[in-house]
Amino acid sequence: RHLARAEPSQIERALQLIADELVRRNQEIVEANATDLDRARKDGLGDHVVDRLVLDEKRLSIVSEGVRNVASLPSPVNQEIESRLLPNGIRLSRRRVPLGVIGVIYESRPNVTADISSLCLKSGNAVILRGGKESINSNVVMAHIIRNCLRESGLPGDAVQLIKSIDRIVVESMLKMRAHIDLLIPRGGADLVSRVAAEAT
Repeated sequence: RHLARAEPSQIERALQLIADELVRRNQEIVEANATDLDRARKDGLGDHVVDRLVLDEKRLSIVSEGVRNVASLPSPVNQEIESRLLPNGIRLSRRRVPLGVIGVIYESRPNVTADISSLCLKSGNAVILRGGKESINSNVVMAHIIRNCLRESGLPGDAVQLIKSIDRIVVESMLKMRAHIDLLIPRGGADLVSRVAAEAT
């Protein structure tokens, strides 16, 4: 609710700060990412999977630019889509409003943490993130940076939450959290999408 009522300029400032901090603290993210990469190689993951996990200075610059692009978009919140005057003189209009809490289950790409967070924040939605175990260390550091930036901007840090557990039972719980999650988005392979479609309530 706090996010839904926030001024678009406040959300934009928070996103610009996130973009700045992802670049300024890139070494911290790269170090956490190195731990993920070491584990991925020890687990025998293929080169194409390992490449998707990589967050170096160049890739973080691209991630940061993506956040800036989202920040520069017009706010969709309260945007009027349609309006008409009824015969009794009452004006009826449809407006875009935030959905509430969005749950996102995604796999190995750690850049998704920043991508999804920025899109949810821009649209006035809180988000619960559950990334893949392969990128857990990178995700934890990025989510921590994002949450700090929100607090620094006068917004609730808990508007972005990352589930740190890599236990698969957490996904089962998310799929049933109808009272807490308004929309659930699977971002990954066909198996993940099929599972969410089959089991989500």
